[in-house]
Amino acid sequence: MNKLLLLCFLVLAPISFASADLKIAVIDLSKAFDSYYKTQDAQARIKEKADLFQKDYQDLVATYQHLGEEAQALQAASTDATLSADARNDKSKALQAKAQDLKSMERKIEEMKVERQREIQDEIGRRHQEILGEITKVINDYSGPQGYDLVLDKSGAGGVHYLLYNSSKLTDITADIIKTLNANRPAGSPAPAAASAPAAAAPATPPAH
Repeated sequence: MNKLLLLCFLVLAPISFASADLKIAVIDLSKAFDSYYKTQDAQARIKEKADLFQKDYQDLVATYQHLGEEAQALQAASTDATLSADARNDKSKALQAKAQDLKSMERKIEEMKVERQREIQDEIGRRHQEILGEITKVINDYSGPQGYDLVLDKSGAGGVHYLLYNSSKLTDITADIIKTLNANRPAGSPAPAAASAPAAAAPATPPAH
């Protein structure tokens, strides 16, 4: 039943639009998003966080590797026949303690990786929604005074192309929207360029010892 209603709508839509004499425009929402200076600012801040995370991660990995080297030295000493039995026993106990330190450090590294990546992904999602909301408001504020009844996104930014075809006769307001979005761009701010928000790369698992 729903498919039948949808088919009827698609068949009758052109007639309805024509009879209502709608004024329709299109916009490339993906291009507007990428060209907004606040998108670039958000990407820069997220990259700074990702770089800091990577540095902290590498510092912990370096500590982990140092502990591993100490564990290897203790392992060798615990079986060194030139040492007394008591000395070898002390080295063996120290090795067990060092092994616990290694496990604790490995858990710490893994927990930090998961937590920081979640923080970065949450910020990417939050900033995406904020910026999209601002762009939507600009589109609404622009379209009403211009007399548009309907504005369609032609970019398929969400992965689904709702607009499969549009005539070249339809007005494309992308350039006007981008101009409005960047009207208050701070002096000295780098000119926006099309780019995608950086995703935090998953660091490698610390080497096992």
